[in-house]
Amino acid sequence: MSQLLPPNATTFERYLSEVSRKNTELAVNIKSIAQIDQVPDQFLSFLAWQYSVDSWDNNWQPSLKRERIKAAFAQHQVKGTKAAVRAVLAQFGFECTFTEWFDMQPIGTPGTFKLELDLNGMELTEETYIEVNRLVKDAKPASRHLTNLIINVLPLCIPYYAVGVHSAETVTIYVE
Repeated sequence: MSQLLPPNATTFERYLSEVSRKNTELAVNIKSIAQIDQVPDQFLSFLAWQYSVDSWDNNWQPSLKRERIKAAFAQHQVKGTKAAVRAVLAQFGFECTFTEWFDMQPIGTPGTFKLELDLNGMELTEETYIEVNRLVKDAKPASRHLTNLIINVLPLCIPYYAVGVHSAETVTIYVE
């Protein structure tokens, strides 16, 4: 920084330049911050903001955060389509059926859709339900309004079979 000072700089300006240099030095290489795989974990939230990641939680593992940042561009390419809604719900392991108003029987109100959500044996907590609603609102077409959300809970049951064999002898004891 002192190279930028003019030759006639005062002693105070030189000291101020030196103190500023020590305070503004970065411990991180600037080029590495732009690369998702090389950026230190503490800078991931800034990259998420830069790439406009729709869903973010600071409690996630760094590997999941990096994955969400990498997927952001592709997610924005399909945002506002049925595919975007399906992709958002697939993050949670859910499958969905997206039915628009003209595909409903009887025909629904124009500009609306219904969503049928299959949980695939997973539980739906209140926090997950709130997050699903938020993400669906972000991913759905802006001209469409959700009128009906049907949640199908199909528990996965693993049947266990058991076979038992019982044999016995009858012993009679006569008392004399």
